[in-house]
Amino acid sequence: MANGKKSIRKSKGRKQQNPSSEIQEPAKDSTFRESSTEDPNQKVQSLQSLNALLVKQAYENRHQIEYLVQANETLGAELTQSMSSELQNGLLWVYMASQMKEMGGALDSRVNELICTIESERERLSLACKERDLARNDFELQVNECSLMKDKIMAMEEKERKLGEEIGKLKVECDRFLGEIEELEKVKSLMAEEKDLMEKNIEDLVQEVETFRRKIETFEKEKEVNEMERNKQRMKIGELEKETRELSEVVLNLRKEEGILRAKALELEKNCREAMDREAEQAKEIGSLLEEKRAIEMCLDRLKEEKDSASKSLELATAESEDRQRRIEKLLEEQDAARTELETNRKELKDLQNKVVDFLEEFLGEVVSGENENSEPQEDMSDLWIVVNRLFEACWAHNKKNEELLSEVSNIRVSFDQLTLEKDNTLKVLDEEKMNGVNLKLKVSEMEKLLEETTKELAHQKTEWQDLMKEKKDIESRCGSMAEDIDRLQKELLEAKSSFNDLRAKMESTSMSYRQLLTLLKNTASLLCDSKDEKNGKEKEEAAISQKKLEDEIEPIATNLEAIKQAFKNKETVAQDLNLKVAVMEKTIVEVEKKKSYWTLVSSATTILAAVTFAYAAKRR
Repeated sequence: MANGKKSIRKSKGRKQQNPSSEIQEPAKDSTFRESSTEDPNQKVQSLQSLNALLVKQAYENRHQIEYLVQANETLGAELTQSMSSELQNGLLWVYMASQMKEMGGALDSRVNELICTIESERERLSLACKERDLARNDFELQVNECSLMKDKIMAMEEKERKLGEEIGKLKVECDRFLGEIEELEKVKSLMAEEKDLMEKNIEDLVQEVETFRRKIETFEKEKEVNEMERNKQRMKIGELEKETRELSEVVLNLRKEEGILRAKALELEKNCREAMDREAEQAKEIGSLLEEKRAIEMCLDRLKEEKDSASKSLELATAESEDRQRRIEKLLEEQDAARTELETNRKELKDLQNKVVDFLEEFLGEVVSGENENSEPQEDMSDLWIVVNRLFEACWAHNKKNEELLSEVSNIRVSFDQLTLEKDNTLKVLDEEKMNGVNLKLKVSEMEKLLEETTKELAHQKTEWQDLMKEKKDIESRCGSMAEDIDRLQKELLEAKSSFNDLRAKMESTSMSYRQLLTLLKNTASLLCDSKDEKNGKEKEEAAISQKKLEDEIEPIATNLEAIKQAFKNKETVAQDLNLKVAVMEKTIVEVEKKKSYWTLVSSATTILAAVTFAYAAKRR
């Protein structure tokens, strides 16, 4: 401003010096006019010369005026330019210096804060990326473990299916065995009915034996009706022979059935052995399933721990992401505020530029006629242009930094969106894994229930099997004793048959002797009728001899009858013992039927067979 004022003052001084020179030139013309009034010729010549001089001077003055006008115009333009530039530069320098100082401090602080936040965000992004990679690795491990768990579960399901098939087969076999047992029960009922019939027949036989005993007791008293009684006895003996034949046939059939039942019992023992083998295999499979269950539980615990750690890391990541989002929102708000401030600053700069331009135009309108030195304004202009260029470079750098910050913020937003998407995906996957874990827990609980049920059933089956084995041993011991009893009874039956045959032979011999006696009596009666008087002594001798013979023949018959009586008494005692044994066996059968198991029914069938054999043996005896 001081240089501009100096140039304006110099131009004004020059203008004041030029009017003094113009005043001196008219004074010279007036002196010349005074001297030229003397001679007209001289006046004409002087006028001509003056005119020429004036023309020259006017021409020169015109040239000078044109040159001065041009110089004035150039100087005015330069002055206007220099003054406008000086004023613009000065005002801009002052204003921009103050504004740039304020903005520079604020922007530097903000830039430093943004740089710090960006670096922290980059570090957090790197940590988040690392955590994301770790989470992905953990998720892949979980997926692999889940696939392994699924394979194990499929294997377990296949094993369960196989167990179900085997259980179905066992159920079919059990149904078949139950059908056979029902058939055996039907046979048992039929045998019980036959037993009742046999008991009735035995009672009838006992009654018949009693009647026979009575008849034998009355045999000595009723000698006249011996033939009729003998005929009746023969008929009864025939019937008894028929009954014995029928009973022998029944015994043979029963023996055949006993063989069939023994074969069935052997088959059942084989099936039981196979069932025991299957039970052992099932126990092994259950042990393997328990080991797999333990492994699954270990995997589930490890998955729970990993899930808890992943949930904790996700919570931390969500908290950090929320903090980042808040910081990014704060940065965006600060960025928006900086943009608004920059826009206001730009508007203010534009207003100042317009004001400076208007002021310079007004000032140049006043300073159109001044002269200006070229060196100082040009230097000031160059300095001002350098300053302005620096300011524009600083503004451009600031805008560039702002754009870089905006790009970084946008990149951070994109990365944050990606992280949020990944977080959502991981949360979805975790929810799915949670559901899979819940389903696996349900399946494991179901498997545990099934295993507990199977273990309970196996324990129950083991206890039943132990009880059955004990009962089987008892039944085997009983069967052994019963077999011994059967052998003893068979021997007694053979002895009874032999004694019966002997008795039959003796009865035949007695009948023959009775016939002979009758013939002798007839002969004696005829002889007595012919010669009563002559042969009294001889007849007496023959009668005494015949009586002795009859007594000799009747004595073994009486002894045999006494033996038969004792045998019938023994038979009654044996029948009572057999009835007691049958009652005990029926009690054991009732107890066995309460247990309702396969081997108990088999044992009951064996006891029934033994009882039937005892009954038949007793009947045959």
